[in-house]
Amino acid sequence: MAPAKTSIGLSIGGTGMLAAATLQLASQCSTTLVVSRHAGRFAAGNPAIAALDADWSSPDFLPAIERAMAAMPPVTHALLWLHRLDDHLPALVGMLGAARIVLVLGSMDGRPRLPSAAGIATVRLGSMADGSGRRWLTHDEISAGTIAALKDGASRIVGELKSLR
Repeated sequence: MAPAKTSIGLSIGGTGMLAAATLQLASQCSTTLVVSRHAGRFAAGNPAIAALDADWSSPDFLPAIERAMAAMPPVTHALLWLHRLDDHLPALVGMLGAARIVLVLGSMDGRPRLPSAAGIATVRLGSMADGSGRRWLTHDEISAGTIAALKDGASRIVGELKSLR
């Protein structure tokens, strides 16, 4: 089920290759908290986005998110692209309660241990065959897979999990 306009969204790390997915989430939610190093620049002029400029390497990263979320209604849909999965995911899952969580994983992330929380869908990024071998996924391909997971809550692989060599 796609988010309803009364839903509250959260996007962490979604302003680069996941920008289209973050904008789609924001268009379907009444408010979306966007967390990234340059969230303010990303959100400029979009009244549906509450921006939080935060660097994942800062010790204040999780406390800043927790403070921002405390000032909002509960998040219903979350899109997460995390650099420190083991450090950040358990705390975020605790903050997100019953939200539908979509966790984007790179092809090199292996099989991370996920908290035993219901509602986590994974989107694992692979590569695509082309005329001369394999190529990385485009931003549009990555966002399309992520948007689909936000809508239906199902885990998926985007592309194929094969070596680029």
